[in-house]
Amino acid sequence: MFSFGKKKEEQEERKQALTSTLGIDLGTLNTVVAKPSGDKFDLYKIPSVVAVKKDDTSYVLAVGEEAKSMLGRTPEDIIAVRPLRKGVIESVAQAEALLVYAMEMGSAEDTASIDRIVIGIPGDASEVERNAVEEIGRKAGASYVLVISEGLAAAIGAGLPIAEAAGTMVIDIGAGSSDLVVISLGGITDIETIRWGGDDVDDNIVDQVKQKYEVEIGIHEAEKAKIEVGMVHSNVEMEIEKTHLIGKCMKTNKPKEVEIDSTMVANAAEPIVVKIIEALGVVLERLSPELISGVYNKTVVVGGTSQLKGLKERIFEEVGIPVEISNDPMTVVAKGAAIVAAEPRALEPEVRLKAMK
Repeated sequence: MFSFGKKKEEQEERKQALTSTLGIDLGTLNTVVAKPSGDKFDLYKIPSVVAVKKDDTSYVLAVGEEAKSMLGRTPEDIIAVRPLRKGVIESVAQAEALLVYAMEMGSAEDTASIDRIVIGIPGDASEVERNAVEEIGRKAGASYVLVISEGLAAAIGAGLPIAEAAGTMVIDIGAGSSDLVVISLGGITDIETIRWGGDDVDDNIVDQVKQKYEVEIGIHEAEKAKIEVGMVHSNVEMEIEKTHLIGKCMKTNKPKEVEIDSTMVANAAEPIVVKIIEALGVVLERLSPELISGVYNKTVVVGGTSQLKGLKERIFEEVGIPVEISNDPMTVVAKGAAIVAAEPRALEPEVRLKAMK
């Protein structure tokens, strides 16, 4: 039996999917929202910060940029907090407020128009944590909520050939945790998650400045230094850059300017880099010979900390894998989640196998 209207119906369904779906990377430091728009995405980056009443932390006063500006600067009756720590939800009420805000941003404040959302979370999240995120998504107003590994979402968003049998790997260095994910035939064949990431680098910068200069700097200043002059130790000679930050002198309590260079950031990043290298060693030990060539030829590093100079060289020196650094490391997880949201069957086995043909 012929169905002359089928193609048009499929086009309408596709158009509807593009206007009623969102991909969300629910991160410790930032929450990124991707909304499909033709063959591109509308992207929104929101600081994962919520301002609440001190005596009632479920009472939300501000979310995102407004709340971030309050960190360390609030009056006694208001506190600015991060709903997630190390990729784990610490407050359901605050995480729900963050997700509602993210959906409002992605839907131009018309959350009723959003039918499906796909959320990326750390790969080692427990069933309880995954269920909690799904429940938060439903409370936020989505009728369909799917939670997937950030690593798998990143691979899809980066356009990696995940449907192929050869295998590929994503190293996703987030703020609170890092995922190392091996993918073959569209599914995860191995995953290693460490609860270390960019936030730990920032904390170490704060500690080093305190020890070297007896000056306390804010976490935003530490993040600024990491972005401006950040690098990791490697055998490749790199230019040492410098930046200046303002902190509080511990002796006089007066403002004081300090100089931060690339070497100090590399020292701060070293413990986290070592953890990532160790995790890579664990994954490679478990990796089958059938997948090793694919991983060798196609491994991508994503996440904000992937931008530290010298990281790709250091990984090759330590484990012999020539990795690529994503050109949009902060958004690939949200993009991948949005692709899955718009194509709900993309992760089904028969669809993955068909994609190989």
